[in-house]
Amino acid sequence: MKFFGHCTTEFLSTPTSIPTVSTLPTTVAPDCTTINPPRKDGESWKVDNCTTATCTNGSVIYEPHKCSPVEEINCANGRTPIKVYDDTGCCFKYECECTCSGWSGSHYLTFDGTAYTFSDNCSYILVQETYNTNLKIILDKEVCSDGSSFCPQSLIITYNSQDVILTQTMTSAGATNVVMVNNKQVYPVFKNVNYIITSTGMEVTVSIPEIQAQVTYRGTTFNINLPFSAFQNNTEGLCGTCDNSQTNDCRSPSGQIESCEQTAPSWQVPNKTCITPTTPPPSISTSSPSTTPYPCQPPICELFNSSVFEECRSIIPLDPYMKSCTQDVCSGSSACASLQAYASACAKAGMCLNWRNYTNGECEVTCPPTKVYEACGPAVPPTCNSQYNTMYQEIMESAEKQEGCFCMEGTTLFNTYSDVCVTSCACIGPDGSPKMPNETWQVGCQTCECDGETLSIQCNPVVCPTEMVPTCDRPGEVLRNKTDGCCESYECQCDPNQCVITTVGCPLGFTQDMDSKEGDCCPTYTCKPMKACVQNGTIYQPGSPMPSDNVCEECECGTVMDPSTELLTPVCTPKDCNLACDEGYEIKPVPGKCCGECVRTSCMVTINNVTEIIPVNATFSPPDDKCVKYTCQDVNGDPMVKESNKICPDFNPDICVPGTETTDADGCCMSCTPQSDCNVHTNTTVLVHDNCKSTSPVEITSCSGTCDTSSMYSAESNTLMHTCSCCQEQQISEKEVEMVCSDGSKTTFVYIHIGSCGCKKSDCKEGAQRRRRSLRNGRP
Repeated sequence: MKFFGHCTTEFLSTPTSIPTVSTLPTTVAPDCTTINPPRKDGESWKVDNCTTATCTNGSVIYEPHKCSPVEEINCANGRTPIKVYDDTGCCFKYECECTCSGWSGSHYLTFDGTAYTFSDNCSYILVQETYNTNLKIILDKEVCSDGSSFCPQSLIITYNSQDVILTQTMTSAGATNVVMVNNKQVYPVFKNVNYIITSTGMEVTVSIPEIQAQVTYRGTTFNINLPFSAFQNNTEGLCGTCDNSQTNDCRSPSGQIESCEQTAPSWQVPNKTCITPTTPPPSISTSSPSTTPYPCQPPICELFNSSVFEECRSIIPLDPYMKSCTQDVCSGSSACASLQAYASACAKAGMCLNWRNYTNGECEVTCPPTKVYEACGPAVPPTCNSQYNTMYQEIMESAEKQEGCFCMEGTTLFNTYSDVCVTSCACIGPDGSPKMPNETWQVGCQTCECDGETLSIQCNPVVCPTEMVPTCDRPGEVLRNKTDGCCESYECQCDPNQCVITTVGCPLGFTQDMDSKEGDCCPTYTCKPMKACVQNGTIYQPGSPMPSDNVCEECECGTVMDPSTELLTPVCTPKDCNLACDEGYEIKPVPGKCCGECVRTSCMVTINNVTEIIPVNATFSPPDDKCVKYTCQDVNGDPMVKESNKICPDFNPDICVPGTETTDADGCCMSCTPQSDCNVHTNTTVLVHDNCKSTSPVEITSCSGTCDTSSMYSAESNTLMHTCSCCQEQQISEKEVEMVCSDGSKTTFVYIHIGSCGCKKSDCKEGAQRRRRSLRNGRP
């Protein structure tokens, strides 16, 4: 499109002479002389960056800068595209904002609008360039892994190898933002070749002009804004890939794409060891928000759908913030972080909203006494330092409005590192604090004043009053001069070294006492009675036994004072002679004692935990051991026990004739009538059998001995009972022996060997008895 301008040219008609030689007429195009400055025909110039003007035949033709057709785009993060102008400032194209947010310590929104929850406490890479290492932003929550009650999340921004740390510290006024540049604290506004940092106390903004990046930090929330044209497909980390596509937002460093909850831990900063939570954090799906409502519906979260955020809802999708708000409140946390994160996103889009007044005080901000809260205040407030204001005037005029605490109308911020607002930038005290006109203060020994007319500080020496010199005439007092502030004075002071220590000779039962009266420098010494009794040069404490001349009374030091001596008096009581002696003891008189004493007159012996009393010259044997005798003997008037043990011969009941066992008169030893003996007898001889004999003598055994045979009357059967037994073999065995025969041959002979003998019962038959008698008589 061309714009035309007209300029007026005036031609005057004048008489001319006709030459004798005929020539062709020459036509000259008119210039543009009516504009300032005038332009020649055919001359072009820039009216502005987007318009070119040309003087053509006396007219000005305006031609705008030609721009390519603008293509409409849709943003995956749901936001309205923004206009991005070219270097001329005349043409623009639409781009999607690369904005990554985090709030409440666990909610994240990627560049392309994927919302998820991740709660681990460590250091993680939020964003870093994929193909370049100039920019890296780390979220540091390592301090929260040790269970500390105050665990702020910090941002570490690195650009061109220079670090900026955004964190918080706890002060008496609550959590306070702290900004560190190369490990040195700075007080915004701060500017160097890489960064421009501003702060309103509530919000810190870090801008990187070279790459048009901006980071906003509020302690519990953060926003990272990057230009799409500079960072398209060149970001990775918890904030995802800036490419207007949600398909690759949740990518691990190895390139694997899963859910954001699964890939987020892999972006932990290398060489960091942090405590892993024992309970997995709740997760928010990366898919579209579900329409199923939460079990609870917090009223405060409905603020998103109110008229407060109506203008912003058409530009910034509220679903992630609404869902995180509901989740936080229903799990016992505050909704403020989600509301603040959404309000911050709205502010970056140019909509400053005063939403805190609608939270019933839950999200209100408490400002210092001299400041007030404003939702849209200056990012760089002016101060009393004019050089500071001049240095950062450009930033003051261009910076976006921010939320924070600002000085009340009619006051000015004194400096950037204090919260002091003053009504007048008059004077500055020696400690850097503001001083109002006509205000006075003391520095050292000078009184200074901020002069109300010249606004200059004027100081004069402190005027001291005239002091009287006191008279020090009491013991121990000396005159001293002292300096109270800037003035010198005199006073009487106590010097203990000037006091004389007096030694008082006190009688027995009295101690030297030092008495210091209030106002006296030196103490006085007196004899003070002790709380004790004194007798025969000995001191007795109350309750202690004391000697008495009467053996039939007992005395002790009492508690009643004798007014004449100022000492305690003894208390005596008759002795109680009601003695009770134990068994075996008797009361006997003792010279020099009021009462007799128990004297042992019998012996005592303890057997099997039972104590037996044995009179003198008496003997006692335990019922279960008649072989022991205890005899009580009088040894020099002292009963002594003598123990004797009787030793018995061996007794074997197995060899006794039944019924003959008996004990001796003491009941200690046993004896009996032994049974007959039946034993094995041996004889060594050479065996001869069938003209053969053993090559060596052989041991031949036999049984011999007597066995019991008796007759006993039985009343039951009214007859004599006969008992007979014979000495016979009990164990036998066969043995072999080698024999040599008369013809020189050898043979083996087997014979019987008796191993043991014993008495075996047998029938007592009358015939057998007769036969035995017959044999004994020599008859058949």
